[in-house]
Amino acid sequence: MLLCLVLGASFAIQCQRAMVNRNAEMVASPPVAPRAEQAFASPAAEVQVSARSVEARAAQDPVAFFESLLDGYDRGVRDYTCTFSKQERLGDALGPMQVVEVMFRERPLSVRFRWIKNQDKCARVLYVAKQWVKDGNELAVVEPGAIARLVVPYVMRPIHGDDAKRSSRRTIDQFGFRNTLALTLKYAKLAREQGVGDFHYRGTSEVDGRETLLFERHLPFTGDENAWPDRVLVVHIDKECLLPVLCQSYADDAKCVLLGHYQMSDAKFNLNLPDSAFTKEGMGLQ
Repeated sequence: MLLCLVLGASFAIQCQRAMVNRNAEMVASPPVAPRAEQAFASPAAEVQVSARSVEARAAQDPVAFFESLLDGYDRGVRDYTCTFSKQERLGDALGPMQVVEVMFRERPLSVRFRWIKNQDKCARVLYVAKQWVKDGNELAVVEPGAIARLVVPYVMRPIHGDDAKRSSRRTIDQFGFRNTLALTLKYAKLAREQGVGDFHYRGTSEVDGRETLLFERHLPFTGDENAWPDRVLVVHIDKECLLPVLCQSYADDAKCVLLGHYQMSDAKFNLNLPDSAFTKEGMGLQ
């Protein structure tokens, strides 16, 4: 009996030590980092517990929800390619729908456009933050249309210059998923602080067969000379990847006067785009 008691106590001590060691290993082991091809889902990781919880959070506090989307993007996205469709009102005229192939990198902020439908005055544009600066103005590499290319392969243009303002409502350094989230938040917060607008979740919708979360932001916009960017902004957040895939900007509460239509599709994330993709040489411009 004495021998059994000794053996039993020894076995219990060994089991206890094994459990302690196992728990220590579990605490000490770092989480497994997602592979690059899985990173697309990471923007949704913090908020997508279930479809119901996503909608509940969106409805409870749209500003806080967008902040969480922005945080998720910062932790999960390095670069991407996509197709960008835009239609804008410049002055009194609503231009045609343009379609652009995009290569985008966050650090340093780099944007490469190639027009594939309804190009205006340029065929391709390349911008890299702080790469080309003249007299304190950041520049972009602009490849002109076919006729102009017979004379000069490319020109350098200020991204905030008069040419840029005449050709688009947004500058190239404002492009992208992150900028869309950040700019939506910026004016929603400013309007809330001043008590002059609202930002609400409107329920679910759909873009190109994919379910989205629909938001509306209202501002005291009275015209292009006004400090506010628009009167009403409609934002579709893709319910799976939790990124803005369609934004429609209006000059009136009835949403009859379209200021801008911006849609992102066919996005592929974290491709490790090479530095050479964002150079004049990489574009074949010498």
